[in-house]
Amino acid sequence: MNRSVVPDILAALEPWLEARIADWMIQPEASRRPTLPEAKGKINVRGIVEALDLPTTHAQHFFRHAALRAAVNAVAKEQGLLPIGAFADEETSEADKAVVARLKQAKTRNDDLSKAVAEQAATIESMRREIISLREQLRLLEQTGQVVRTGRVA
Repeated sequence: MNRSVVPDILAALEPWLEARIADWMIQPEASRRPTLPEAKGKINVRGIVEALDLPTTHAQHFFRHAALRAAVNAVAKEQGLLPIGAFADEETSEADKAVVARLKQAKTRNDDLSKAVAEQAATIESMRREIISLREQLRLLEQTGQVVRTGRVA
């Protein structure tokens, strides 16, 4: 069973962020510069991973797990930096857009098929009930010889 690394990352991240906040606060207000690793005005996740002395593969967890992202983004916002993932929409490639379009089409197709299956299941259930009713009428006809009226009486 795999154990999540997020609690371990959070345990290292929180004191480190507190130290960055303290460094930020001791700077003169007029000339404050971000104390978090940054690139082009946004958070540099690799820089954070390196500062925490974590394996470089742990950078993915900052994008995937809201707890890590929220902790860093709160400090980033205070320091005037763009949050983790801020450029994700701008850097979407044509291939990514095509994949998203295909996924949307697949979801629409899946929704349509689900609706059709539900309608068919309802029809089948209705037919089953009708068959049970007809079998019961046939049984009564065979036992008593009487026809059972089920329709409207005019």
